[in-house]
Amino acid sequence: MKIELKETVNLPLKSVRRLFDAISVFESAQNEIEDFLIVRNKRIMNSVRKSREEHLKGKVKDFRNLIKKYV
Repeated sequence: MKIELKETVNLPLKSVRRLFDAISVFESAQNEIEDFLIVRNKRIMNSVRKSREEHLKGKVKDFRNLIKKYV
């Protein structure tokens, strides 16, 4: 038995909306878990604090020079 595939598939709009809602909830939960894990990681948070302190003290580098160096 051979099945012919088409370029498009018609789906009920209600189902597509529910799928997009579920994707949105999943992405939100994923972001919250990621934020929680980052905040719990002492090494990352120490680096963020140090960077923030340096920024407040004016110890910043020219972004264009960083791009040239690393990109």
